[in-house]
This record gives sequence, C-alpha cells and structure tokens, in this order.
Amino acid sequence: MKKYISRLRDGCKLNTFLYWSLLRVLMLCAFFSYLFTDRGLGENITAATGMIHIIICFFASFLWEFSQLMPKKSIFRFIPASIHTALNTGLFISSFFGIFLNWYYDIRLFDPLITAFFGAWSVLYGYEIAYAVVKKYHFAATKAMVFFAAFGVSFIFLNICELGEFLSDQLLGLITGTVGNAQFWSAELAGSARAESFIPAIDSARYPLMDIMSDIVIHTVSAFAALIFINICPYRLKGKFKYDIDYDNNYVKTPESEREGESYIQKLKNNCTPRTYAFWWVIRFAMVGLFIKSLFDKPFSPVISVEILMNLGVMFTFEVCMAMPKWTVFPYVRPVMQTAIAVVDFIAVVAGYLFDFYYEVRLWDSFLHFLCGVGIVFFGYEFACALIRKEKRTAARTLILIASVGFCFMATTFWEIFEFSCDQVVGMMSGVPHDVQHWSYAKALGTPKFQTLIDYIDINRYPIMDTMGDIVLNTVGAFLGTLGLKLYPYRHKGKFKLDYVIYETEAK
Repeated sequence: MKKYISRLRDGCKLNTFLYWSLLRVLMLCAFFSYLFTDRGLGENITAATGMIHIIICFFASFLWEFSQLMPKKSIFRFIPASIHTALNTGLFISSFFGIFLNWYYDIRLFDPLITAFFGAWSVLYGYEIAYAVVKKYHFAATKAMVFFAAFGVSFIFLNICELGEFLSDQLLGLITGTVGNAQFWSAELAGSARAESFIPAIDSARYPLMDIMSDIVIHTVSAFAALIFINICPYRLKGKFKYDIDYDNNYVKTPESEREGESYIQKLKNNCTPRTYAFWWVIRFAMVGLFIKSLFDKPFSPVISVEILMNLGVMFTFEVCMAMPKWTVFPYVRPVMQTAIAVVDFIAVVAGYLFDFYYEVRLWDSFLHFLCGVGIVFFGYEFACALIRKEKRTAARTLILIASVGFCFMATTFWEIFEFSCDQVVGMMSGVPHDVQHWSYAKALGTPKFQTLIDYIDINRYPIMDTMGDIVLNTVGAFLGTLGLKLYPYRHKGKFKLDYVIYETEAK
C-alpha cells in the first residue's frame, strides 16, 4: 500500500488530485439527487438510465488510480496523469451537465460536441499508449507506426462506448421490462431539442438508429482531426521525449523485389505468383457474370448492381497498391490480403444476392461479421508489418498487436459508416432509404431475419439491433484474432522474422 501511495504522489500533483476529487463529489451529488428525490428511479426509465450513466462515469474517473494498481510490466503504469485530467473533465461534463442538467435532451448540439471531444481525446490516449510501449521496452518506433496504433485505439474506445450504452439499455430491459435510453433511440423520450436527429433519419422508423450512427460519424471526423494535430505537433517526438531514433541492428532487410527503379509490371511479377493471379481472375470473372445478371433482373435494382460493382472493384486492391508511390506503405502490402478479401467478397455477394441468405438464414450476417472480426485483425497485422518493411525498422510486438486490433475496429467501423451512407444516399435520392443495414422491420417480417441475434425487447429498437449485433460479433472476433496473433505472430518467425533484436530487448 505504501508503494502504491508513493506512486500516486510521484505520478500526479496534489492540485490535480483535488480537481479530480471535486469532479467526483459533484458526480456523486448528482447520483444521490436522482436516488433520493422525486427524480428517482421509480419516476421514469430516463432517470434510471441517467443514474447508470453517472455511476459509470464516476468509476471511470478512477482509471488512472486503477492503472497504478496494475503489475509493473503493464503499459498502463506509464500513462501520464495529464491525459486522465482531460478524460475526467469530459466524464464530468457528460454526467453532470448532460444527464443531471438534462443538456443531452435540451441542447441539440451537446451530444455531438461531447462525442467530438471524446473522439479527439481517444486518439491522444492512443498516442500515449504507443509512447508507453516505447518507454516500457526501450524499443524504437517510427512515427507512422505510432500514429497507426493511436488511431486504432480511438476506434477500440468508440466500440467499447457504444457497447456500454447498448448493454446498459439491455440490462434495464431484462430487469424492468422497459428498455433504457442510453443510446437515445426513443423518439418519444427525445424531447424538443432531439426530436430531429443530428443526421436526418429520412424515414421515421430509422430514428432509433440515428444516434448510434451520428456518434460513429462524429467520432471518426474528430479522430481524424486529432491525428492531423499530432502530425503537426507530435509532442512525444521532440526533445527529451524523442523516441523515433535508430538502434544498432534494428533494421529490416529490404527484399530485392522492393528496390527502387522497378517498373509496375515488375512489381506485380515480383510480389505475387502467377497461380495467385489466376485464382483472383477466376473470382473476378464470376463477379462480372453476377453483375451482368443483375442488369437483366426484373424488377431491376440499381443498388444491387452498384454493390456488386463496388465489391468487384475491391478485388483489385493489390494492383492499385502496387501502383502507389514508393514513399507510401501500400506497395509493401502482401497479396495474401487481397486473396482473403476476394474470397470473402465473393461468398458474401453470392450468398446475399443469389440466395438472399441475409434474410433467409438467420445467423448468416452474424457469421460474416464474426469471421471478419477475426480476419481483419490479421489484415491489421499485415499492414503493420508493411509499415515495418517500408521504414526498415522494427517495433515492439506489443505495439504491433495494438495496431492490429485497432485496425480491425477501425475497418469494421468504416464498414458500418459505408452501409449507413448507402442507405442515406438512396433515401435522399428517392425519399425511401435502402436496407443495407437491415434496419427495416417491415422487410424482415415473415423471414428468419425477423428474430435478431440479441433480443430487441421493445419493437421500436429493431433498427438498432443489426448494427449493434455487428459490433458485438466484430468485438468477439477481434478478441479471438488478437489472441491468435499473440500466440502465433507468424511474420516474426523463421524467414519472415521482422524483429531481429526484439526478443533480447523484451527479455531485459
């Protein structure tokens, strides 16, 4: 206990502790106000949701103290208190002003601004985690690898927050039979300021989906802005904090096929076997056949044709990467990534378009998202290793693993944004949203899709369930994929070994 108290004193100033304590006392006052006044638990479900929100924020404000309890080898012991001051401030504003003073309902832009704040903060927190890994292992890391990991951590944080809101609503539904409103899905409880969603719903039945997708879009935009900021002002890469330095024997050999002066055709030949190209073209021709078939379907659906065409375009990712300038990371990406993309894309299009598996097979969509959650972690690993090949320097495996799982959450989030955008664009053009997100209760009625993976409890929450089911399965898949990479980091063994001195460094 004495050592723990000593760590707290050394890692955080007294005035910072006093500031945190003040915020925590005010949050507790707001909680007990809900509990012992006429605003209490029995009044309405919004009050119950508010109490859960405040108490979660209260315990989350102790994150730094919890981190100092972790084993000495934990990277969280290296996270500075300053980044937690920003977190605690955001948690206080969200719980006290947003919930207790009801600003989430009374001020329309309050929720988007809080979401933008946490989006930017999570990138900075990811940046500090990357720096903590470097401090722990005393191992060089390139600027690109650090930024890649920081951006990935931001999307891990986003998915955890959305899952937390969703599970709190579900928990209330299971206990009371009345679902909570942490995700602001209820138009009835929205109030005047939130009656119109931040992004237009187009169809009133889509309203429950809009808060989730608005959060995802706003978080992504603010995370990009924070990434630009630390690119302009990389404060951990200056002066005494500079850590993108060279270490002896810490270089990765560049294969002959990656030397300067190669023509585009030479790059294609040197980086991929003819057998692999033949396999790709078989799948591509099959996709072209499906696209032609879709043009003659009756009734004709231009959305389906566009979806098939876009999936076909993704199957040329490797060729596009090889055409990119040498200073980018893309020419270093391995063809195994495109092979996996081509197979998954083809299966998804055939099953979804020809056999309508998304509606006829209840767990088909769930299976694909679980599979993608596992597989995209390996994509992130390949991308991180491509960065290593480009920079000709290695990085600690812990940092590579963080970047890999972060890439998974980033990619799956982008996919949800893509699905949402497709529905919105079609809705803006025709007045009737499409159903890429499988949000339509009316269309699902009478099909196996009607029974969602997770019980929606309230029928008005049906549009939320596909997106949240996707996030849950992506998270489970990402966890298993990360575990697989932890046990078998195949690019760091044998002839693929990219960390020539890492084992010796980690041993120290």
